[in-house]
Amino acid sequence: MKEILVVEDEAIIRQGLKILLEQVIGGYQVKEAKSGEEGLTFFHQRMPHLIITDIRMGGMDGLTFSSRIRQVSEDVPIIILSGHSDFEYARKAMRYGITDYLLKPINRVELSETLSKIFKDDEEVKVETSKQFNKILQYINDNLSQEITLKHLADYVYLNPQYVGQLFKSELNQTFTDYITEERLKRAKQLLKGTNLKVYEVAQLSGYKSPKHFMTVFKQEVGTTPVQFRKYS
Repeated sequence: MKEILVVEDEAIIRQGLKILLEQVIGGYQVKEAKSGEEGLTFFHQRMPHLIITDIRMGGMDGLTFSSRIRQVSEDVPIIILSGHSDFEYARKAMRYGITDYLLKPINRVELSETLSKIFKDDEEVKVETSKQFNKILQYINDNLSQEITLKHLADYVYLNPQYVGQLFKSELNQTFTDYITEERLKRAKQLLKGTNLKVYEVAQLSGYKSPKHFMTVFKQEVGTTPVQFRKYS
């Protein structure tokens, strides 16, 4: 189980994140620190898999805390939390080794997506494929919650959209559309079994803007509704 250190001086936010990570999203164990100083003490005792820290705290602020962490480890991911008034400040922090930043109040779908990107499981390479096609598959994996078209992929690897479509047939023996559907449903199944997110949130994270459309596709392809899949699988 991944261990996350939450460094936040506001108890209600700190405890809310703990509930969100452990019970709603699930699969994480949260350790709490109410200040940057306390967070550093914990960090030196036990290195977590991820740190989430507020950008503004009494005493040591989030950026100072993060810089102290970076003196010890360049690898542990750090997510900065900020209010709208600190948005530009938080964005600039990215150049100082911050992995990502999220605006308060925390959107649990956005948080879940960020964690998924950070902790994405190493997957076996499906086929021996070209370097460009591997980049395409990675782009799809990283952006499943967004709209993905052949033009998006073509622009990403500087190829013709029609040629990218042909790559799916030659490399995977399936169409681009079929591959996207397969990957979206695979993501949906993982979220349904591994989190307590609502069905419409699972739909959103899997790239379906319409929950109704998601449920229709899921039933057609899987043979059961998302709720039934979660309950009986």
